[in-house]
Amino acid sequence: MKLEGKTRLISFGCSFTSGAELIDHEILGISFEDCNKMKRQWTADKKQLVEFENYVVRAGKTNWKEYINNCSKRSYAAKLATKLGLEHVNCAIPGSAVDHMVLDLFREHYTEKLNSTTDLLLLGMTMPHRYLCFTERGIPVSRVLSERDFITSDEHYNDYKVMQTYMCALQNFKNFCIVNNYDFYIQPILPKELLFYNAPESKHGNIFPDMHFNWQYLPTFKKTFQELLDCSIDGNISLFSRSEEYGMVCGFKHPPEQAHVFFAEALYDKIINTKN
Repeated sequence: MKLEGKTRLISFGCSFTSGAELIDHEILGISFEDCNKMKRQWTADKKQLVEFENYVVRAGKTNWKEYINNCSKRSYAAKLATKLGLEHVNCAIPGSAVDHMVLDLFREHYTEKLNSTTDLLLLGMTMPHRYLCFTERGIPVSRVLSERDFITSDEHYNDYKVMQTYMCALQNFKNFCIVNNYDFYIQPILPKELLFYNAPESKHGNIFPDMHFNWQYLPTFKKTFQELLDCSIDGNISLFSRSEEYGMVCGFKHPPEQAHVFFAEALYDKIINTKN
C-alpha cells in the first residue's frame, strides 16, 4: 500500500487545500456570521480575498507564514493526515496554479526537503484558468485569467492554451513523482465536471462560459483528464460533495470547516478500503 513506511503527508494546492477562510473569525474574535458580513461588504467594495487576509494578519498581530500554517491545520489535508496517523506538511499556497504547484514540488525535492520513502504526496487539483508567470525580479506568481487587471503574458492564453498548460502541469506532477519514486495522489477539489469540459448532461456547468461541449479539442482533453483521475483517491468526490449538509459557506465562497471534515472522512475511507 502507499501508506507503507510513510510518516508524512505533504499537500500541494491552492486556497481550498491551504484552508483559506477557516479561522478568520476566530482571529478577529467575532462570530462566523459577522465575519461573513464583513467579507460580503469587502466583496461589494470590489476588494479581493488577499486584501482581507492581510487585514486579518494585521488585526491578529501575526505574520503571513504563521497565518497560512494555522489555516492549514484546519484543512481537509491536515484532517486526513491525522486520520492516517501522519504528520502534515502544508505546501499549498492560496491562488496557486497547478504549474506553480509543480514548481514548488521541484523546489522541495531538489532542496532535499522530501523523502520518497517516508512522504506521501497529495496534489489538490485546482481550477484550469490559472497559470504560472514570473515578475521582473524572477519571483514566481500565479495569474488568474479572470483578474481585473491585464499583463502582457495574458495575451498568450486562449481556451486551448489554458487547457494545454493545465493538463501538461498535472502530467508533469504525475511523471515527476513516478520517476523519483514518490507515492502520490492527484485529487480533484472541485466537482470534476467543472475542471475540464462542459458535458451536455452536466448539472455543474463549466468554469469557462465560452467553452462549449462540442469544442474540437475536448475529446482529447477528456481522455487525458480521465487518465489523471486514475491517480486520485476518488475522482467522484470533492470538497463540495456534501454542500447541502454543511450550510453557509465562507464570505469569499470557500467551504466551511465542516466541508473539510466530510471530505477528509470520505478520502480516508476510500484509502483504507482500497488496495493502492
